[in-house]
Amino acid sequence: MILKDKTQTSSSSLKLDAGIKQEHDVAFYLRRAYKNSDNVMVLNDLRIEHDGESAQIDHLIVYTYGFIVVESKSIRGEVKVNEYGEWSRSYKGLWSGVPSPIKQAELQLKLLKQYLCANTEKVIGKFLGIQQGLGARCYDVFCAISSDAIIDRSKAPKDIATKLVKSEFVTDALDKKMNFIKFYNLAAKIADTRPTFNQDELLCICNFLLGDIQQQNVVNEAQAVWAAPATLMTNTAAGSVQPTPQAAVITKPPTKAVAVDAVAAQCKHCGQCSGLTAQSGRYGYYVQCGSCGGNTPLKRPCPACNSLNTKVSRAKAVYRLNCADCSTIATVEFNSN
Repeated sequence: MILKDKTQTSSSSLKLDAGIKQEHDVAFYLRRAYKNSDNVMVLNDLRIEHDGESAQIDHLIVYTYGFIVVESKSIRGEVKVNEYGEWSRSYKGLWSGVPSPIKQAELQLKLLKQYLCANTEKVIGKFLGIQQGLGARCYDVFCAISSDAIIDRSKAPKDIATKLVKSEFVTDALDKKMNFIKFYNLAAKIADTRPTFNQDELLCICNFLLGDIQQQNVVNEAQAVWAAPATLMTNTAAGSVQPTPQAAVITKPPTKAVAVDAVAAQCKHCGQCSGLTAQSGRYGYYVQCGSCGGNTPLKRPCPACNSLNTKVSRAKAVYRLNCADCSTIATVEFNSN
């Protein structure tokens, strides 16, 4: 689920534009992979402040077992990482050292963990199901490098080499790290001792991260277009670098409430839309799947304005999704046959 989009930005600097385009490419792959996921929340361009320090995180993944920071880096040419974890890159045949984006991401992750742990009571106050606090969760980092870079990992320490991926492989690396165990693999689920967040807890954590600090950027912003990744620069015959033509930026007007007749429930585990039975529990209303036995919350973002400030109400056999922000009311339909 994409809870904070990557905004379309512009800059007068070709170097900055290349970095912005790289972040858009990574955000595109994240959106394609996780936009319909209830267990993976994506927050792009997240800013946090804690203890006099601040960090601008390119992409934060909040998932069932913890948190992953993804740092985007636009690097053309060849990149090498030596046995000490030191980075160097070539430009027009000349080599120079560059700061480690893995170390940068680790510093951001450390500040995020300190920030969450320092506000544990504030976050926990929004839900009751969390156990073992926030410090015991999984915290990891990755660096997504431009697809046209040449990466030499031959001498890099293993723990660094596995965190360095090209943009198009970033979701493969994330899926492997998150390691979601299939619902039917009971033995593996029993052996998995990682503490978990449920969907309501994930949404509460993300709401805290988005709401506690004013989210802003230092460049002019417009709504993201979500174009497919493409090369930002091309080399001319003379060897100079010129920007490739790009599609016009589409600025969308503010979202207004619309009439929504109904939203359909679907099992998040096996995708079934039939054989669903409505239930109520500690965290509200949900449906149980007759095919796989999995539970799926009826609560979801508002279909009109995408707000997370929603709740599910029931009147006899009718369930409704109510949005507190735009006042949209949608009937939640599910097929019990």
